[in-house]
Amino acid sequence: MYYLHLRSFVIFVVLVFVLGTNSVTAQTNEIEQSSESPEEILIFRTSPGKEISADGWFRFQVSAFSPLLVVKVNGFAQMVKEDADWSEYVIPYYLKKGKNLFKIFVQTKKGEREQVFIVIYEPVEKKRKSPPPLNGVVMFGQTNSDNILSVQESKTKTSAAKNDLLLSAAYAFAINKESAFTLNAVLKFDRHQNRSLVGDEVLFRQFGSEYSHKKLLGFEFSTGLGQSVISLKDANTSDPHNAGEFREDIRSFYLSVGGNKSWGRTFSLSLKIQLDSQNKVKTDSEDGTMTKTTLGAKTRLGNFNFQGLLDSKSTTFNAAEKDYQSTLLDTGMSFVWTPWVFGLNYQNTNQQYKNVDPASNLVLKNKKDVMSLNFKYAYSNSKILGVDLKQIKQDSNDATKVFIDNQYVFQYIWMF
Repeated sequence: MYYLHLRSFVIFVVLVFVLGTNSVTAQTNEIEQSSESPEEILIFRTSPGKEISADGWFRFQVSAFSPLLVVKVNGFAQMVKEDADWSEYVIPYYLKKGKNLFKIFVQTKKGEREQVFIVIYEPVEKKRKSPPPLNGVVMFGQTNSDNILSVQESKTKTSAAKNDLLLSAAYAFAINKESAFTLNAVLKFDRHQNRSLVGDEVLFRQFGSEYSHKKLLGFEFSTGLGQSVISLKDANTSDPHNAGEFREDIRSFYLSVGGNKSWGRTFSLSLKIQLDSQNKVKTDSEDGTMTKTTLGAKTRLGNFNFQGLLDSKSTTFNAAEKDYQSTLLDTGMSFVWTPWVFGLNYQNTNQQYKNVDPASNLVLKNKKDVMSLNFKYAYSNSKILGVDLKQIKQDSNDATKVFIDNQYVFQYIWMF
């Protein structure tokens, strides 16, 4: 009997233990189901962690075992579809250089999770291509004029054409990344198709050197030294040996200093001061000095380019009646429609002599206006064709110097 009661007690204890264990397990499962673990909310990025462009999109996906309630990126709430347990997001951004943090917060009905992602912005540094040490321009042109001799309206005008050739070359010796020493040369001469005008042909030569520094006190600095020579064609038929040769007319030495300041690619200012020491070969009357100051500005607005230039000259010659002051205002605009360039330009020159001219008994005042309309076509990176329509009008208190000249010019330009 005793053993029967003992067996019954053991069976009772076993039943209580088994039922109690099942009850605890059921409660534990119920608690786990009612509180979702952060590890069961998945946040993963689908866009790169390193970018070379500042603007772009940060992409990520969110997945959970219960419906999503809240999704935030750096504190800003994103749209969540009702009862959705998975979603994909695309967030636009503009990165700063270096590390950029994206903090993602996700909340579901049963839990929440926060995760931080890093996007590194490393812009590609463009290596400046060093310009070739030798560069230059070759320009061939033809000018057709209805008043080639610039005679006054009351006289018979001469219509004629002339050809021009310009050769310009420069060789740069780099000192370092910021500075260079350059040797440059210019040669320009014209040839009249009407050979009776051979005495009006001009040869211009210039050779100089220049030192430039790209960053000197925030400016692009340059200074130059050189010589220029103007020669006129000798048309004296009484001397056959020298007939048709160019003879020096003016020789001058120049010293210049200038600076340029740019604000991005849209606006720039420039200033240049040049001092010339001039020698008139055949006479001493125009020997002396000339001071030239030039102030320029350029700006860009979309495909439009605008430029302006103000130039002032003042001379001090041996003959006081040859001294003058002049100002030049040069303004223009161009529109670029690749490969075409259309331009409009206006120049106004005012020349005031300082003393009375013995020949005319006047203190000469000359005013010249030049209007031009030009078209250029670049059929390669180095070759350009151009057409200019130009009108030159000069007024003066000396009637013999008043004239109007209409021109059209064809040009071929090769740059190397």
